[in-house]
Order: sequence, then structure tokens, then C-alpha cells
Amino acid sequence: MSDTEQDSSVASDATIEAHELEKVLAVFDSAAKEAKQTGDFLSYSTILDMYLSEPERFRFEERDQLLGHLLKILEKDHALVYEIGWDLPALLLPFLESDYQFNGSLREAPCVYRVLKLFEVLARHGNPKELFLKSTELLSTLSEKDATTDDAYRQKKFYDVKLYCLFELIDSCLRRIHTLYPSRFLGMTVASFINSLYVNPIHSVDEMDFRWKRVYSFARNYHRPPLPEKIEISPEELEKINEDEDFLQRKLLTGFVTEAVSMATKNALIGYSTDLFNHISRLYKTAPLNNFSIELPVLDRLYELALSFDIDITGTFKRFLSDSRSLIDASELEGDFDDDKHGHLFEKLLVSYQKDVATALVANDAKTVQDSIAGILILFTHSVGPSRNLKKVRVTIEDAVALTLRLVVPGMVHDSYVHHTLGDIAVFWSWYSVVQGSTEKLNLALEISKIPKLLLQAYFQALLFILISSRTMPNLRFVTLTLLTKLLAYAPEDTSYDFLMDSFKNCPYENLKTALVGVFKELTTKEKADVDCLTTKLSESSIESSGGPPPLPKRNSSKKTSFITLTESRVDELLDIIQQSTERTLVAIDKATKINEESFSTLVALLNLLILLKARNLVTKEDVTNVTAQVRKKVQNVEENLHQDESGATAVNFAGILNVTLDRLSA
Repeated sequence: MSDTEQDSSVASDATIEAHELEKVLAVFDSAAKEAKQTGDFLSYSTILDMYLSEPERFRFEERDQLLGHLLKILEKDHALVYEIGWDLPALLLPFLESDYQFNGSLREAPCVYRVLKLFEVLARHGNPKELFLKSTELLSTLSEKDATTDDAYRQKKFYDVKLYCLFELIDSCLRRIHTLYPSRFLGMTVASFINSLYVNPIHSVDEMDFRWKRVYSFARNYHRPPLPEKIEISPEELEKINEDEDFLQRKLLTGFVTEAVSMATKNALIGYSTDLFNHISRLYKTAPLNNFSIELPVLDRLYELALSFDIDITGTFKRFLSDSRSLIDASELEGDFDDDKHGHLFEKLLVSYQKDVATALVANDAKTVQDSIAGILILFTHSVGPSRNLKKVRVTIEDAVALTLRLVVPGMVHDSYVHHTLGDIAVFWSWYSVVQGSTEKLNLALEISKIPKLLLQAYFQALLFILISSRTMPNLRFVTLTLLTKLLAYAPEDTSYDFLMDSFKNCPYENLKTALVGVFKELTTKEKADVDCLTTKLSESSIESSGGPPPLPKRNSSKKTSFITLTESRVDELLDIIQQSTERTLVAIDKATKINEESFSTLVALLNLLILLKARNLVTKEDVTNVTAQVRKKVQNVEENLHQDESGATAVNFAGILNVTLDRLSA
């Protein structure tokens, strides 16, 4: 076919499509006139459903023309809008999707402006109650996955646009519904939004920001819908109903705000512990982790809004601390580790979490509306962290331990209770207690020694679980591991040693074991005086101090000792762990030895630890020789069977690394 013939064919197709579009527009016009004359609005609704239910039949510019024409019809016929409007939101939402890349103003996206104008007409002239019911139903089930694109980013963006349109329509309709019982409609509004948050988990601060803006705008600007024009009850009854309704509406709004804060942060981090860690690091002239800081104005506004609703945020936090201390009865936990005591503690923490933290907006008995304790804890933390208000409330290390156990342990029992931001604020308040105790010149080691061993080990397990469950959150992992290292350094030696040994033996995550080998190395090879310098700085400084020369360091005349002393029995236990790691990593399969890549880094870390211990004469030459011989024999077997190993180059590299490490160990 010649270029001329091809161009002619394209032009012909375009003419046919244009003709089809004109035909559809003509049908819209004629059907609207007929509906007005006959009152058969259902037929018009059917026609719209026929032509609008498959937007992909039209090109984007044709979709815009289609909606523009419908807009003109509806703007002229408010009776038609009133009768058929309830059916339009579901038909119009798919038109918001296009090939738009969200790299400019949203109004530049195809059809968005038209859909917004159509929703505006519906809000003003549609049947408010029917539109409200249909829109809340749509919002409850609205999903990012509804979008036709496979691009996850654009799926979220299209969801946000649909959410905005629907929620604005719901808000507008709610203001036009005449009712004695507005709490019923407000309850449906709040429930539909919360359901949508549940269906579409948030994974970034940007997503939080957009959805919280919807929450803030709605809750701040909410006004009670008008009363019915005809009221057939006595003034006394009306007054009683109004009082009850005012109370219920206030509770629904406070529950809405706090629940939205909690749900939006379940799978994503704001980063309170990282922000505080960076602040402390700069304050005491050490290198911060990075330049991260929290800037989230919408959450500032939600905090102020919660206060205006008379939520006792500070009081709730203090009561939560007090209740957490009471829940964990230290007298029941004295003595050595005991499985029954441990199980009883975890059971109490789980029951408490289910009762007080993992609550629904409406209680199980369907008779009361509840504020979210989790949301309030996050709001209070937000009022302290970014503002650097480190004297707002007193939190001891015992408080921090109790709070952490109450917020984190339930997630260790069942993954549905894992809440990443609650884990983050648990780490935040632990760091807060350490800093505050230092400024009050408290002896951290003495304060930690007052905590029963079982409770302290459970707390360390909770911090370990935060590390495990935050594999995609490197900032939180670093700050938590640093906290764990510091607290292990100041905990009673037996407690720290037993915890680390138990982790080496039973932790199923090899990358975490590798990190814990590093912690063990610090505690067995660093002198206490080296690590105490940070505490000295903290105790000799004020959080609010702005300048002035630092005091001269005190002379250290104390005997230098490590945090964990390697006795003969402890060395034997460490050697057993190295042997177990060797057997897990260099595995005999059909007379050939293969390398388990997953546990490889742990073995290398343990061998490097042994090199350091050897240099400090903390292990015998005989022990080193035995380990070296055992590992080298297995590595040689790996090398002999490399030609049969499908992993090829990887196995060669791993064997080479082990040989270099063994050479250093035997040198």
C-alpha cells in the first residue's frame, strides 16, 4: 500500500470514529429530551450505562468530548440530575484513568476536569441521600488495583484522585441531608474512609500526607447536617436527641482522626527514632546517621485538631505508661528465665493489646465509639520528637521497656499485630529515656539492673523482632541495633551474654546473626571506659544548652574491663557456635561439600571475631588450630568439587574469601 493510500485509510477510520462519537452524543441529547417528556429516567440511566461503562472504547480526547457533552446536558436539567445522579459516580470514576504520567498539574490529565465538574453538578443538584449511600459504598470498596495500568505508582495516583472526588461528593451530600440523626450518616462516612485505608495500605509518607489532608479537611470543616423541615416531636425530645447526637458526632470525629493516624502508619514509617538519633548525634558532636528530619505539617495540624476536640493526648500517653508498668508485675518475674513465666507474660501482653490497642472504631458490642490508643500515642510522639521537646514528659528506662513490650510483643505472636510505626516509637521512647536519664545524671547500668532478667530479655527480644520485621527500613534497623548494643553494654553481664548466645543458637535470620556477631565483638573486646564517654558527655551537658566550652574530661583511673568477660566456659560455648555455623554453611551433600550462601556471612563474621580474640589472647592457640583445620578441610572439599557445582563462580569467590580469612586466622 502506498503512503497516499495509507493516509487515506487512516483518515477514513478517523471519520468513521468521529461519526460514531457524534452518533453517541446525539443519542444522549435525544434520550434526555425523551426522559424529560415521559419521566422515564431509568431508560436514560440505562443508555448512559451502555455507552459509559467501557471508557476504553474511546480515545482520551473523545472521552473528554463525551463527558463535556454530558456535563452540558446535566447543567441544563437539574431534574434529570436528581433522578439519575446516584448511578453516575461508578460510571465516571474509570474516566479518571489515562496515560497521564503525573509530571504536571492534575488538571492537564485527560477527563479529570470534566469529572470534577460533573461531580460538582451531582453534589449541588443530585438526590443527596441516594448519592451519599452510593458514594460511601463505592469508597468502602475502592481499590488501587481497580486501575487498568500495571504501574504501581500510577495505580496509587489514580486511586488518590478517585478518593478525592468521592470524598468531596460524600461531604457535599452530607451537608444537604435533612435528618434528626446525623451521627448515622457521619458513621457511614467515617467507616467507608477507614475501610478504604484498610483495603489500600499506605507504604510511604507521601501517601500518608495526601490521605491525612482529606481527613483533616473533612473533620475540621464538618458541620451538623440540617434538621428536617417538619419535626414531629416535642422540644424536650428534640433537645435530648440533639445532645446525644452532638456527643456521638464528636466521638466519631475523634475516633476518625486517631484511627486514620494509626492505620496510615501501620505499614510505613514517619521516622521518629531516626530523627531523634540524628538530633542526639549532632547535639553531642558525633556523626549523625544521615540528614533525615521530619517535616509533616499535616500531622502537626491533626495534632492541633485533636486537641481542639478535647482529646487528652498527654494524659492518655501518661496513663498508657502507668498501665503498662502495672500490667508487667515485676514481682511475678523475679528469678531466672522460666518458660511458664515467659509464656504468661506474653499472654498478658497479647490480651492487653487486643483489648486496648488493636481496637476498631466501633467497639465489638456496637454500642460505643472508641478513639484509637495507637493513633494518640503516635500524635503524642509527634508533639515531642520533631519539636525536640525532650522535657515534655518523664520516661524512665523501665517505662520504655514496659511500653516496648506492650506495643511490640503482640506482633511477635501474630503478624497481624505488627505495626511498624508503633515499633518505631518504642525505639524512640527508649532513646528518649536514655538521654533524659543521662541529663538527670542517672546511672544507666544501675537503672537497668533494677529490671528483672526475664523482663529485660523479653525487651531485647522485642528489639530484635523490630530488626527482623524492618528489613526494608534501613534507618530504623541501624538506630535499633545501636540502641540494642548500648543497652546490652549497660545490662548485667549475664543477661547480655545469655541473650546473645540464645540469639546465635535460635535466631532464624542469618543476616541478623551477622550483625549480632558484631555486637558480641564490641562487648567482648571494647573497654568500658571507651564506651562510657558518650554517657559522660550526656550527663555533663544540657539538652537545651546552646553554647559555652565543654568541661574538661575527667581522668579515668578505673580499671579497664570489657562488658562481657570471656571465661573458659564461654569460649567453649562460642567455639560450639562456630562449629554449628560451619556445619550450616559448609554442607556435605553426596560426599561433596556445598556452600550455603544464606549463612555464609555469619561464618565469616565469626571467624573474623576469632582473629580478634586470638590477637588479644582471649582464645588458645589450640582452639584456633582446631577451628582452622575443621573449616579448611571442608573448604578444600568445596574446591575439589567445583566442577560439579552449578553455582560456579559464586562458590569460587566464597571459597576464596574463606581461605583468606583462614590464612589470617592461622598467621
